[in-house]
Amino acid sequence: MARIDTISLSGNEFVNVGLAGIDGLNVCNTDTEDITFDLIIGPTLLDKKTDTTDAIFILKEIPVPVGSTFVFDDNGVLSGSFNQGSKVTKYESRRRTFLQQKNFTFLIRVGSGHVADVILRR
Repeated sequence: MARIDTISLSGNEFVNVGLAGIDGLNVCNTDTEDITFDLIIGPTLLDKKTDTTDAIFILKEIPVPVGSTFVFDDNGVLSGSFNQGSKVTKYESRRRTFLQQKNFTFLIRVGSGHVADVILRR
């Protein structure tokens, strides 16, 4: 069964949209000018912040022209990222190995001063 989550974004602080996999998303520019959109996997402590420390960008500064909608289909990469038994790892160059990340989540935001509506297909 499909799950659809909706959220209205404003400002440039990240919003934690949880661990449920993302099968796709639509970003509708409801602003009066062009906007940008970011989707990251990062520590939960980035919620309500602009910082990107330890985050991994999935989509970075995607331009969405005024009056347009950006559509992203996952192709199975993000849909099971945080399922039980799945791991999210990050390469640690100092140790030359991939280390499992804990307390990571999906976070989204739009550029400073902008607004958009987002639909997450899960």
